[in-house]
Order: sequence, then structure tokens, then C-alpha cells
Amino acid sequence: MRPGKIVAVGWNYRSHLQETQASAPSEPIIFLKPSSALIGDGEPIVVPPGVGRVDHEVELAVIIGSDCRHASEADALSYVSQLAVANDVTARELQSAAREQGNPWSMAKGMDGFAPISEPVPLDAVEDLQDMRLSLTVNGELRQEGSTSQMIFPVARLIAHISRFMTLEAGDVIMTGTPEGVGPIVPGDEVLASIEGVGELRNPVR
Repeated sequence: MRPGKIVAVGWNYRSHLQETQASAPSEPIIFLKPSSALIGDGEPIVVPPGVGRVDHEVELAVIIGSDCRHASEADALSYVSQLAVANDVTARELQSAAREQGNPWSMAKGMDGFAPISEPVPLDAVEDLQDMRLSLTVNGELRQEGSTSQMIFPVARLIAHISRFMTLEAGDVIMTGTPEGVGPIVPGDEVLASIEGVGELRNPVR
């Protein structure tokens, strides 16, 4: 079953801010991906013709288990049922052009197949959401490595913030940001994203 919405977070790791030359946000930067962007483990990331550079971004995905509105940070995690590995695939040139013009990133982030997500695991499968290693390889070469301890806004803060403005419904997905090392993928590549305790997400690029 597809989620009602995929809520994504931009620039939530300081190392990624540095590599993209972005300023540190005072509040979480939120954007949406359509549910039609969702694909699973093993399914291909299809790069549409003419979109230019397309990048990988390994992220922790948090899956909401019950409807959530105006959650406090103290009880925010009680609304989480599952976790997954995600890849916030991005048409980087389209995003950069949109940023320069002050326009939304929807097209750059929301194309079909631009939200690969692994098979979820229960929240209690991990001891500490804010102390897990993330990594991503392309064709076996390490491209990204980081820890959820490096998030600017931890998961509980994200849920509390988002739920102030929009109801998070059961099945919704929050993609929580990426560490440094984002880079291009091209047809023929194989992308492997992993998070310790959560699992792996492998997708060929077509």
C-alpha cells in the first residue's frame, strides 16, 4: 500500500550543508514527494531523458503508525511504527535551477522512482534512532557515510515540527535528510544504501 504522502527534509546534516554551500536552517526545511515516486528494493531507478545530472541521497525513513497532530517532542516517537532505508533521488540540475529562481523543487524530487525505500523494520529493532551509521555505495565504491547522530534536527523534533502544520497519517513516510557525499548516478550503476540495524536498499539505475 502506498503512503498518503512522503514528507522529506532538506539540509538536516551539517556536512551536507557545507558541500551544497547552503546556510544552516533555523527550522526544518520540508518538501513533499508524491507517493508515485515510491519504489522498493531491487526495482530500477529510471532516469528520464533530458533531466541532466541525477544524484543519490541515503536517508533514514520513518514510517508513521498512527495519526499524529500537534505532537510534542516527548511523545513524538510513540507515533512511529517502522523504519526503512531510503534514497532521496534528485534531479540536481533541475533543483539548482529552481533554487536560483526561487521556485519549488517538486519536479526535481518527485519523478517516478525517485523515492526508493527498503522493506520496513519495527521501530524497536533499533536501540537508538540518533546513533546509527548510514552509508551508500555505487558499484561497490563508497560514496556516503555518516551517522544519524549528526542530524541538525533529530527525528522527534522533525515529527513535532511537521505535525504542527499537517496531520501525519498512518502509513506516511518521513525522509529525514542525508549526510555529505551526494553524487551522480547514471544508467548501468547499482546503488546500495544501508543503515545499521535497519537494512539495505539495492537499486539498479536504468
